[in-house]
Amino acid sequence: MSDHPEIRPEERSVFETPKTLRLIWIIVPATCAFFALMNVVLAILHKTHPHFTLDAFPVFYGVVGFLSFSFIVLAGQHLRKILMRPEGYYDGAEAELPRIGRDDEVAVDDADLGDARR
Repeated sequence: MSDHPEIRPEERSVFETPKTLRLIWIIVPATCAFFALMNVVLAILHKTHPHFTLDAFPVFYGVVGFLSFSFIVLAGQHLRKILMRPEGYYDGAEAELPRIGRDDEVAVDDADLGDARR
């Protein structure tokens, strides 16, 4: 799948441990379900004035947000195929330009700035 070596358990960060990943997979959907339930409860308790028919659906904005985000991710995957450059694309003529090292830098004194500081 990838050329990366296997990460040893002692080198994993806190977010890479199986226990933390299981916890995240429990907390995130539970939080989403909680907010969806709260949206339904508030829609029942509070009289809303929808601007159009679908707007009256209690979790409408959550569904629209999820679909929009999913579209952005999927469109980005296809856009990557169009915009991606080959591995050595930027190693052309610019890679052969001389590099300026510390010895080549020009020292600028305050006297050289003249009227520029005023």
